[in-house]
Amino acid sequence: MSGVAAAVLCGTLVVTLAVLGVDVLRFGLLAGPGAGRPSTGAASSGATTLLLGGTLGGFVMAAVLAWWLLGPIASLYRRAALAIASSFATVVLMLLAVPVHQWAGQPGLLGFAVLLGAGTLGFGLRARRAALEP
Repeated sequence: MSGVAAAVLCGTLVVTLAVLGVDVLRFGLLAGPGAGRPSTGAASSGATTLLLGGTLGGFVMAAVLAWWLLGPIASLYRRAALAIASSFATVVLMLLAVPVHQWAGQPGLLGFAVLLGAGTLGFGLRARRAALEP
């Protein structure tokens, strides 16, 4: 199940980076929690697009990565079910970004993204090694 874990962490990483990008567009780079007034106009429109695209992209990335990492599973039904479950589990895990952002702001989101990236890499390598073993 390390393939599912890697997929969920990767999807959450994509969503977290999108939220970080939105925060940078609205408040500027490395603003702390509760920083100033948000910008309006073109930055707000770009932030909305980035948030929607990043969130949907995270869900799709989780499903695609799970599908790829779970390649050794012969049953297409099980493989598809686990890929869809990985996408839905991204929704649950991405909710952790809310308190991280409130408590630590953009630096906290960066740290959270680094942890998610390390977890994705670790579980992904473990899943690929397991797939290659006889």
